[in-house]
Amino acid sequence: MDSIRSLLPKVLRKRGLHAHAEASLVVHRSTLWIREQLPALAADIHVEKLQDATLIIRCKNSVAAQECQMLASKLKTYLEQECGITVKEVCIMRA
Repeated sequence: MDSIRSLLPKVLRKRGLHAHAEASLVVHRSTLWIREQLPALAADIHVEKLQDATLIIRCKNSVAAQECQMLASKLKTYLEQECGITVKEVCIMRA
């Protein structure tokens, strides 16, 4: 009998939803990580989406953008270790 961990990716691939599910996981985990690392600025930072291995983050002010930029490499490492998904670039934009 297959476990849910091995069965779910097969079903998602069959239905064409695997990439969407991975992108959603990356956005969710990134949001949680940012809240943990930058609690004072978490309200000003919104992880928008993962598109073509690029994580897009919008910040309300330049302080939040600068702090995100400083932690971008750590975030990419965390996502690769935690989700097994390689993020090639983190694009930080002002909202």
